[in-house]
Amino acid sequence: MTNRVAIIGAGLAGLSCAQTLRRAGVSVEIFEEERYVGGRVATTCLGSDRFDPGTQYLAAQSDDFRHYLTEIAGLGHADTWTPRQWKPGPGKTVREPWIVGTPGMSSIVRPMAEGMRVSLGRRVQSLERREKGWHLWFADETSAGPFEAVAITVPAPAALPLTERIERLSAPMREIRMLPCWALMVRLEQKKISEHDVFTDVSEVVRWVARDNTKPGRDPRGEAIVIHASSAWSLAAEQADPEDVAEELWGEVGEFLNLPPVRPSRMTAFLWRDGIVGKALGETHLYCPETKVGVAGDWCLGSFAEHAFTSGQHLGHAIAGALA
Repeated sequence: MTNRVAIIGAGLAGLSCAQTLRRAGVSVEIFEEERYVGGRVATTCLGSDRFDPGTQYLAAQSDDFRHYLTEIAGLGHADTWTPRQWKPGPGKTVREPWIVGTPGMSSIVRPMAEGMRVSLGRRVQSLERREKGWHLWFADETSAGPFEAVAITVPAPAALPLTERIERLSAPMREIRMLPCWALMVRLEQKKISEHDVFTDVSEVVRWVARDNTKPGRDPRGEAIVIHASSAWSLAAEQADPEDVAEELWGEVGEFLNLPPVRPSRMTAFLWRDGIVGKALGETHLYCPETKVGVAGDWCLGSFAEHAFTSGQHLGHAIAGALA
């Protein structure tokens, strides 16, 4: 039997799990479907423009996550952002400090992958258990293994097919509900917004508008705007054309902000198909000691990045304990 552990997914949960296992002296190998690490803690470059289309900021409640954010801030990978927030209702303007990656949100997670064995562009389609351990089969019909244990840290809808034969994992996972979120990235060559940096719950269509150019370490010229649609609207528009989505969301925001007619120099919409946790598991993770397979993700605890970090950490401890 091998001493290696396979981790499926290189988002915050997978990287936190990997980090925990490595500190326990366990050899890990990470397999990620996308061409980048971090999952929704992402930074997208469109030409020379940089946007954070997923996770917008971080706030720590646990000592472990606070320690990690302090550590990467000390290395220059994160900084404090205190935006002027508009919220509906009396008062309307709020200011509170948040942590953001510098020069982009992906800077938060990339240090966790340093020194790790990470295979990108590798979508795991199935797991096969053989005498010497687990083998992972990929979309291109190649495989990797054997592994003594497997940690699955992708979104619940993607994790479920991999665990169908492990009822201890699949049964509770069938109760998880994930919702889509349309994100829109907009570039304006000139500044058009002056009073606020963040707008929340703008309408039934738009729940978030952020001026990424006001975050530390960003290009301050012009406007780099990220818009998130509400989960209800995103669900209704899940099959819509991205260009139509972009026009509707920008029109909604332009009307709300009373912007003068202006055509963005760049406008790109992207669908996070499992972007919002509609119904969480309510546990830190799931682990089956008989098969040595476990699952983790923000969807175990909630919608925040810290939930992913904590979930992956707990699964890492569970696997390390089982292999000790």
